[in-house]
Amino acid sequence: MSTLTRMPRTQLLVVMAVVIVIAELFANEIVGGNGSDVGGWVGLSAFGIAVMALLVLVVVPRVPPESRRSWTLGLGVAALITCAVFWSALPFAFAAATFVSAAPGEEHPGETGEAPASAGVIIAALATVVAFVLCIVG
Repeated sequence: MSTLTRMPRTQLLVVMAVVIVIAELFANEIVGGNGSDVGGWVGLSAFGIAVMALLVLVVVPRVPPESRRSWTLGLGVAALITCAVFWSALPFAFAAATFVSAAPGEEHPGETGEAPASAGVIIAALATVVAFVLCIVG
């Protein structure tokens, strides 16, 4: 779990963007389906990546250190809730924000500090897996 929270933000953005693009391939029936929707794939992928970038690069860095644990838990819960509402892109964006928020020193991944909010990270990781499975099974 600490690998996720100690990964540099840019690397996490790239990894989660790839996950979003792959998940959207299945969600829009481009892989394994008979009616492909390339426009939906591109649009939903771009939307998910944009929301993720906004959360990771703008919102999370502005969270005060004293409320970071609450934000981590809240973002993790938001990732899980969006699995039921908009399971194809938003859970991945909220999960990435959760992983960045849980980092003790988000600018320097190797730093040690206060332990991350484990519950939020676990919920976000679970939401990532659930959302990916939902994209595959449709």
